[in-house]
Amino acid sequence: MLAPPPPPLQFPLPRPQQHGNLPKRSNKSKTIPPSKEQPILHFRRLLSDGLPNLNTFTFSSLFKSCADLSAAEQARQLHAQAAKRGFLSDVFVRRSLVRMYSNFAPPHLDAMRTLYRSSEPDTVSLNDLIIGFARAGDTDTARKVFDGMPERNVVSWSALVDGYARNGRMRLAQRLFDSMPERNDFAWTSLLTGYSGCGRMATAREVFDRREGKRNVAAWTAMVSGYVRNGEWTKALEVFVEMQVAGLKPNAVTVLSVLPAVSQLGALGQGRWIHSYVDRTGMEVDSILGSALVDMYSKCGCIDDAIAVFETLKRKELSAWNSIILGLAAHGRGRDALGFFSRMRRHVSMVPNDITFVAVLSACSHCGLVEMGWEMFRLFTRHYKLDPNARHYGCMVDLLGRAGFLEDALQFVENMPVEPNLVIWKTLLSACKVRMDVEMADRVLGRMSRLEPRDSGFYGLVSNIFRDSGRWDDASRARREMNDSGVRKVAGCSWVEVDGVVCEFLMGKESFHNRSQEIASVLYEMERLMTLEDYDERLAEP
Repeated sequence: MLAPPPPPLQFPLPRPQQHGNLPKRSNKSKTIPPSKEQPILHFRRLLSDGLPNLNTFTFSSLFKSCADLSAAEQARQLHAQAAKRGFLSDVFVRRSLVRMYSNFAPPHLDAMRTLYRSSEPDTVSLNDLIIGFARAGDTDTARKVFDGMPERNVVSWSALVDGYARNGRMRLAQRLFDSMPERNDFAWTSLLTGYSGCGRMATAREVFDRREGKRNVAAWTAMVSGYVRNGEWTKALEVFVEMQVAGLKPNAVTVLSVLPAVSQLGALGQGRWIHSYVDRTGMEVDSILGSALVDMYSKCGCIDDAIAVFETLKRKELSAWNSIILGLAAHGRGRDALGFFSRMRRHVSMVPNDITFVAVLSACSHCGLVEMGWEMFRLFTRHYKLDPNARHYGCMVDLLGRAGFLEDALQFVENMPVEPNLVIWKTLLSACKVRMDVEMADRVLGRMSRLEPRDSGFYGLVSNIFRDSGRWDDASRARREMNDSGVRKVAGCSWVEVDGVVCEFLMGKESFHNRSQEIASVLYEMERLMTLEDYDERLAEP
């Protein structure tokens, strides 16, 4: 019996799949460059002309286009067309096919079947399979492919090491790395990235130091990124400086990795140097890098510089709009933030996402625009069809609480379609503290009886509310409950940049800084002078 003919290609072609929390944009913003669609559109015309002059390059181009477009359904149809016409015997067509399937998430088993049906599976295609399965988190299957390879090269080894490291299986990654007959830069970088991803920065630093003298930009960038990911901002900046002392030039990825550390530390001098370095080297400031610079200037207190960077961006993507709106909201310029949101809405291609939702609600909250906040909440949920999450509900509670509508805030929390988390309850309790509404605080605490908070900030907040209202026994009880639960208060930490050097201070550690005695003396003198100033003003009052 003859095999049935392959199904006809279906059009219109799908757009690339959305991953994670990436914004869903309109059709105009998602337009694929014609070069990616062209091979498949041309093949459609060939179908109507009887398919003359087909060759191996035709299907190689088609498979690459399907991978770029994430067109899984069209990929299977083209696979059937290539099989029917006998092109799968060509090694380049098989490689293109495997690479295409490996780019889908998860990789299709068709790629595996294609390889094992061929009489001579080649190393390049098997490497692509290892990469594809590891990327999808299926490291066990990737290992089976690796173990069954008739011949392995350094790419095979490093691809599996990277797969184990990406998925947090560091014991297997280290064991395989130690067994490698030859180690390349990619394997070294994958290993230290894996350790940093697991929070083991000390081990990552050991791996990094073992590579001394042979460290490339990727390795330095991985260390900076690792420290940032683990909240070790000062060390991230130190490694960034070490990298330049070693004579290596940071690239765009390095700059993007270090800017969050600059933002968190408020190291404006470092941030300005990085910005000037970007300008000096002619680095392209696209929307991603531009958004990071906007965020950096905003968090360093220079909102006007953030606006200036934003306005110079040739192409303003959604991330850039979100950064400037969030920055303006954080600086109390809520009306300006709403003005930028109005500008954004005039762009047909700009469709807000959940981050925009948070930014706009925060702007309303900082300005006390309760009615506008409700209007924005309805706009996002009804017009843009965005499903609010706990963060959005928390913004609404903050908006109502700041404005003094505590009863409305409590009703809002009780009627939420999602279970309120500790952050939402803490937001409401903070509003109770500001308004000195102990009765409302008691009602909130009564509704929180089901929660078992493991957060020192919660206990401190409750204790302060009771203390300020003169209920010392209740305040002491809250502190005892915190101690009995094993919750430990995290020491406060602050940074200040002086002459390009970032100084770090921890609460309760007077000797943490090498000039702590001088600093304490100056602070004591400032406090004394401020007390005298206040005393003199009170004496001068009629």
